[in-house]
Amino acid sequence: MEPENSYSFRQYLKDLSRYISPYRLQFFMGLFFRFTSDLSRLYPAWAISRIIVLLSDPVSLNNPSEVLKIFIFWGMVSIYFSFSHNLSKYFGYQVAERASLDIYKETLSHIFKLDFAWQEGESSGNKMKRIDRGLDGVNITIRRIFDVLVEVFVNTVGIIFIFFSLDKTLSLSIVFFMTTYFLFSTLMLKRAMSQEKSVNKSFEDLGGVTFEALNNIQTIKSLSIDWGVNVSVDKQIKELTQKIKRRIFLYQSRGGVQLIYESLFLFSVVSWIAWGIIHGQRDVGLLVLFIGLFGKVSTSSDELTQVTQQLALAKIWVSRAMAILKTKPIIENPEKVDIQQTYPPNWKKIEIKKLAFDYSKKSALRQISLTIHRGEKIGIVGMSGAGKSTLFKLLLDLYEDYDGDILIDDIPLKNLARQSYIDHVAVVLQDTELFNMSLKANIEIAGVRGITPRQDLEEVIRMAHLSSVVEQLEQGVDTIVGEKGIKLSGGQRQRVGIARALYRQPDILLLDEATSHLDAHSEKEIQNALKENLHKFTTIVIAHRLSTIKEMDKIVVLEHGKIVEQGSFAELLNNNGVFSRMWKEQKL
Repeated sequence: MEPENSYSFRQYLKDLSRYISPYRLQFFMGLFFRFTSDLSRLYPAWAISRIIVLLSDPVSLNNPSEVLKIFIFWGMVSIYFSFSHNLSKYFGYQVAERASLDIYKETLSHIFKLDFAWQEGESSGNKMKRIDRGLDGVNITIRRIFDVLVEVFVNTVGIIFIFFSLDKTLSLSIVFFMTTYFLFSTLMLKRAMSQEKSVNKSFEDLGGVTFEALNNIQTIKSLSIDWGVNVSVDKQIKELTQKIKRRIFLYQSRGGVQLIYESLFLFSVVSWIAWGIIHGQRDVGLLVLFIGLFGKVSTSSDELTQVTQQLALAKIWVSRAMAILKTKPIIENPEKVDIQQTYPPNWKKIEIKKLAFDYSKKSALRQISLTIHRGEKIGIVGMSGAGKSTLFKLLLDLYEDYDGDILIDDIPLKNLARQSYIDHVAVVLQDTELFNMSLKANIEIAGVRGITPRQDLEEVIRMAHLSSVVEQLEQGVDTIVGEKGIKLSGGQRQRVGIARALYRQPDILLLDEATSHLDAHSEKEIQNALKENLHKFTTIVIAHRLSTIKEMDKIVVLEHGKIVEQGSFAELLNNNGVFSRMWKEQKL
């Protein structure tokens, strides 16, 4: 079931009140000024009708003081309205902006906590769209309270009260009109909103495709494959256009029926009042008052149905964001973290026992067992698809739905609070991901929160052989590297990844072919730099070039998710097994 289908209006109001609560003083001040300003706007129509009655009475013409009082009060009311109306929006709009930014921040922060399996099932564009629309939903709802809902409430209650004191039958007819107008408008709205949900989802999907395309613009430009992206976008736009066409038809047909009903009611009531005037049962002031206030009645009825439509859409948007917030992380679940153990700083060994893991029912790791002693340097090799990267992901605690155990001094990794564990782990991926900020910030972002690094930035840059790169940059370490580090070469980005890992000062260092993008000279320099520092860490290296792991204490060979060999470089080379065969193939 789609999350918005089970998201009730009551829950919507409850969630909304939670985001308004920190700013309730401004919210209620805004409501007060809006309520009183809208109440004051009902006075002019009554004043005009009263003046007409007084001016049509010869007795009143001889004593104009009452008319003068009406004009004076009218002026005072107008002055009050002029400042209170805008003052209400001053307070209300602040609440709208701040509350919407709160849900934006909360949703984004929660996404960072969700499991990697969830992340893989949602495109980046889709996630961005849901975050943005959650913000828009809260913002629109609060703004509509101050723009429309208070005004509709005041107009409805105020006008019914005014006419009830003058003509109960007329008052009841207005109640009947507004009730029936709202009910059939709401019924017609349901069909339109069902189509709106479909359009909304299609826009999210289109946003996902667009985001992915822009995020991979270098590949698209390099291979000139924009035509393929355009074909995919065109297909989605055609489907979206048909859905939008249907949505427009449903909304406009609803508007047409509303207009016909409104016109028929106005004609009927005006005829009825005019008939009463002709027969001396009512005065002309009542007709003037009704015509003056019916504009507010019809406008309020129309605005109420319009805002109902907008709030229904905002509810859908908020429900999409709330569905994210209600998705509980398994690995970093706060309830689970509270009872988990902290990372043992003086651990002696990591044991992998009968570890098995499947991707969508396809076996990735099969009953592997391995012991890694503290300070050891372990190389992991194997052909593509052997399970090397999967093992890395499990060691990073990105998945926990595996069979077997990963133990740190007999403590299962599943029982360790992930943040406590990951604060002592660093990883250098084959493709280093950089942010659109300075080189300095891209390195320092890897620092562990609350812990002062033992090595300064300059030392880390030297160790990662980034000094020459920094010298070439216009603003040195303060140079913005561009989206995904586009201003740097692949090798330079990888050096930044190594600098990050060294800056983090980990106990456990995971390297996924950390020198794969470097030229021979740079690779040798960084290999030497790593060699100088690897004794400080327990190091696990995924290697594609076997020459990079000669210095490892132990090499583990994976094939089809199983460990088929393990030993030192020399031992495996002399075994004439899988490793020996891979070595000979790379030497050709």
